[in-house]
Amino acid sequence: MIDYRACTQDVNDRTYAAWNAHDADAVAAVFAEDAVAREVGSPMEVHGREAVRERAVALLTAFPDFHLERVELVIDGDRHADRWILTGTHLGDLYGLPPTGRTVRVEGATFTRMNPEGLVIEDYHFSNMAALLAQLGVG
Repeated sequence: MIDYRACTQDVNDRTYAAWNAHDADAVAAVFAEDAVAREVGSPMEVHGREAVRERAVALLTAFPDFHLERVELVIDGDRHADRWILTGTHLGDLYGLPPTGRTVRVEGATFTRMNPEGLVIEDYHFSNMAALLAQLGVG
């Protein structure tokens, strides 16, 4: 039987370290091959480890100084929730939005489910997209 508490803490730590090292391959490595990641309130939904990696590349390209701070982590069996703050400067294309040069600070939360192999199988991201767009001067 998998020790989800230890596994989840490790995966969460590695995920934050990967984002902050700007390592899209390491971000993707904690996901199962058939994982699904959804940005609630937007049409963004990616399927599979490679799509997760491509999303990470897109975000890290748009925000070359991307930084993710964990505020809180709650673990419950094979599921966990973490609250976070993302900061960065918009210096690259962001899904068709040209660089604005503006600095952003966005709060959000992610709800995650792990599989028995200790990999992320499902991620639901709740980001303050209205704040992001306002800070970028779009909306």
